[in-house]
Amino acid sequence: MKQIPAFYFDRDALARLCEQKGESFRSAQPFQHCVFDDFLPQDVFDLLVREFPGPHDIDWQLHGPGRTQWARDKNIAKLGTSDETKFGDFTRHFMGQLNSGIFLSFLEKLCGTRGIIPDASYNHCGMHSTGPGGRLMMHTDVNRHPLGNQMHQYLNLIVYLNPGWKEEYGGHLELWDDKRQPVHRFLPAANRAVLFNAGTRSLHGHPHPLTCPPDRRRNSLAVYYYLRDRPASEDYQGMQKFVHWVPATQEDHDFGRERMQKGLGIVQQIAGRVIHVPLPLIPFDVPEVFIDQKNQTAPLYFLKDADWSDREAFGQRNLGAMIMNQGKSAAEFFASHRPIALLGVQDARDVATKSYLTCLLDQQGEMFVVRGPTACDLFWVGFLDEILSSIIATN
Repeated sequence: MKQIPAFYFDRDALARLCEQKGESFRSAQPFQHCVFDDFLPQDVFDLLVREFPGPHDIDWQLHGPGRTQWARDKNIAKLGTSDETKFGDFTRHFMGQLNSGIFLSFLEKLCGTRGIIPDASYNHCGMHSTGPGGRLMMHTDVNRHPLGNQMHQYLNLIVYLNPGWKEEYGGHLELWDDKRQPVHRFLPAANRAVLFNAGTRSLHGHPHPLTCPPDRRRNSLAVYYYLRDRPASEDYQGMQKFVHWVPATQEDHDFGRERMQKGLGIVQQIAGRVIHVPLPLIPFDVPEVFIDQKNQTAPLYFLKDADWSDREAFGQRNLGAMIMNQGKSAAEFFASHRPIALLGVQDARDVATKSYLTCLLDQQGEMFVVRGPTACDLFWVGFLDEILSSIIATN
């Protein structure tokens, strides 16, 4: 049997780290996070670096930059693997320690949250590697637990394995606020770990192409942690079933507008029609009154222009609290958000008489739902083109 070095987290050392970082994690903005420099003993870090595979050493999965188009080149694109048999021997042992009882107890004390659950399969985490010119769009995370929508993703931990990484190489992990403005930029420096709350407003990524030398890559280990129950809060609006990619570069914006125009072409063809959407495609809990229990679908009526030609009346009937909360007139609100569909409407004749949820489209092709006329928040549901592709394929 092959012998590998042993490493175990020290309970007392973690308790001291918790004392140093706990309050700053819980109060951090734009969402909970903290940074651990010199996270590991140097010999442990060095061994993890030596074991980390190159782009052609193992069978990586191509992850890419996110929603925008990209060259499927292993030397550039973000790569990843969750298959622990592809990890080096010591790396496999070390990743197990990030899921150990001692480390989970540390996370619970640091965050002030009980019941944190690991994922021993490293689903969509594990090892990540990005080459020169590669990037990762700003985003909030889909729920990725292998049991599906039964666990709520709660924490992301990233350990960077990049000795001698320089500022000019880029690849900074950026954290943005809910107004899509950058607040923090963290260099993926050697032996640095970043922990953050993976809520529905936790925008993160490294959106600009790496400018490192050809022989360097941005390498990291990542582990995700979950909760069985997670109440809705300012940070968490409910389980997210799709990745929410947010544009940061001109390429992102151009791509979004191009895809939106394609989607709008389809909408013109189905305006005035009802599409029955399978519940698994709807990324929030649909009110029982809207559900066809036999087929487990909900009706989605695509608006004709005439259905909302009276902007003021439509806004008061459907979006009064939302528009008032944003301090805008109906005209100002509809300049940036176009009503496109009504969830819960079986027939055009229902529009004036029944309750329903209003779906809005913004200028980037993102769809949001307003959950009733008294709701004050927009709930992100996906991109128009991707939503249409999914629901039309099932009808």
